[in-house]
Amino acid sequence: MNLHAIRAIYKFEMSRTRRTLLQSIVSPVLSTSLYFVVFGSAIGSRITDIDGVTYGAFIVPGLIMLSILTTSISNASFAIYFPKFTGTIYELLSAPVSYFEIVVSYVAAA
Repeated sequence: MNLHAIRAIYKFEMSRTRRTLLQSIVSPVLSTSLYFVVFGSAIGSRITDIDGVTYGAFIVPGLIMLSILTTSISNASFAIYFPKFTGTIYELLSAPVSYFEIVVSYVAAA
């Protein structure tokens, strides 16, 4: 197993993640806030407390998990699909690196 290749691919993917860190934080926070405002005002005003739990306290954990899962899946899949669409995946596939090492690198960086 070529640890140098795994480390190089991992470092490249982590640098891409650092470059898009602001995009990965601001966008989910904004969309979660908008969901809460829309659903909180449209539906939340019509629903009464159930067993002492308000609608806002009920929906916030679900919206946070929705945001976290969507962001993590999109960042992990972007690392795989974008090089394929731009054609830069051929540089990686032509390198003397096995498929297993490529997969290990991408999974570790995701």
